[in-house]
Amino acid sequence: MKIKIIPVFLPENQCPFTCKFCNVKVANGEVSISSKGDIEKLIDKSLKTIEEKYPDAFKEVAFFGGTFTYGSFEEIEDYLKIVQPYIEKGRVDGIRVSTRPDFFDEKIAEVFKKHAVSTVEFGVQSFNSGVLKEARRGHNGEKAKEAVKLSLKHGFKTSVHLMIGLPRQSEEVFLNDIKQTIDLGVDYVRIHPFVVLKDTEFAKEGVKAPDCGDIVEILAKGVYLLKKSGVEVIKLGLQPTDSLNSSGSVLSGCYHQSLKHLVFSVIYRRFLEKLIKNEIKEIAVSPSDLSYFKGYKGMNADLIEKIVVKTDNKIERENVLIGETEVSVFKESLYD
Repeated sequence: MKIKIIPVFLPENQCPFTCKFCNVKVANGEVSISSKGDIEKLIDKSLKTIEEKYPDAFKEVAFFGGTFTYGSFEEIEDYLKIVQPYIEKGRVDGIRVSTRPDFFDEKIAEVFKKHAVSTVEFGVQSFNSGVLKEARRGHNGEKAKEAVKLSLKHGFKTSVHLMIGLPRQSEEVFLNDIKQTIDLGVDYVRIHPFVVLKDTEFAKEGVKAPDCGDIVEILAKGVYLLKKSGVEVIKLGLQPTDSLNSSGSVLSGCYHQSLKHLVFSVIYRRFLEKLIKNEIKEIAVSPSDLSYFKGYKGMNADLIEKIVVKTDNKIERENVLIGETEVSVFKESLYD
């Protein structure tokens, strides 16, 4: 089922930690939400479009930004109660909440269940305690795993946010983060490369984040392993904002506005190489996937010349018809 999210970005005025990579104002821009009325107006405006274009979608109001569960129960419930009339009228199906793993427990879970929270997202970043300590994250890997397990136990769809390229996070450590994510059985993952933003502790320390050329192959492998295991990757890279795009905001790192296209192009290139090695001469693909086969800025052109790639609207995305057999790009053991 298609999920449509109505994002509500809350002011970052609660978090008791200052992670070395964090600059919320640069990452998210200025937050204009300041009252119940603001949230209702945002929901009403978004629903007008969603109900018209995606009437059968599962609709979630998502509270992002801020450390949602660090406030009092009263404050948490005040936000959740704003959405209840929309749920009661059948216009919204659930609520998505983003928070830290160290501010989630049994009591919070019960509050969420009472108010129709459907999805919980955790800012994990890494399951490696050394990486987390270096980033001054404020929680360790075990605490992150405990929170994820508790969320799943209570029946919430559960998502984790990971980063790649953090200090002390080698390729081995990142891929172990991927493995642990898969082993936990989460539903969704968001991944973005570590970037050094202005006015952060890492910026003051002179830390330089790896660029796209240093990490894209590793990131592609991680994405492939997640999707092969049935974990949906719902976001790659930071969401572009005016503040992020302004000169001097991103000091170093892989801030790429077409990161998904780039990463998928690397994966599809590997798939093409396997087809050519197996002397496959012709395939049919979904029109939606053709750009990945061609590659970001035509990076796979040398391989496309060696095989006939046709399009067919009947083929599902991420699937390929070879002869009379339809196979999934993400089930072909490309990185095993």
